[in-house]
Amino acid sequence: MAHSFAITRPVNPPGVEPVLTEEQVWKGLEFKAHSPDVFVPMISACKTISEDGNKIVHEITVGPVTLTETAELHPNSVVYFELSNGTRMTNVVSHGAGGEIFLTYCFANGLPGVPNDKPKPSSEVLNATIGKSLEKSIEIIRQMTVDGKL
Repeated sequence: MAHSFAITRPVNPPGVEPVLTEEQVWKGLEFKAHSPDVFVPMISACKTISEDGNKIVHEITVGPVTLTETAELHPNSVVYFELSNGTRMTNVVSHGAGGEIFLTYCFANGLPGVPNDKPKPSSEVLNATIGKSLEKSIEIIRQMTVDGKL
């Protein structure tokens, strides 16, 4: 059975500078949809196959495997990523009751680095490992904002 998991992190935890806006986070996710290899170290090669409206199709290489990835953008809120092996990933920008901005990664029908025929790691392990990846993505967006690249 394929594994699934979702994880959320605050975009602007206390003390972090600069504070990112929803627009900046979205621009970062747009960049990620166009250049996933910048955000996902497991991707060793990425070639854009097509771009039409809100959909971008890439050929990506992860380890020895080449896959097709389709990214579908829904401005300011959601990016869906679907791999040719059936794995689906969703990146969601959301808001808390106090106006906080959150970024959520959802994985369905497969987890990065976890074969579906192996036991699913504990939520604590996934929270730590996938959480680091999510936090790194936020750091990349923050640095790109500082560098004027978004």
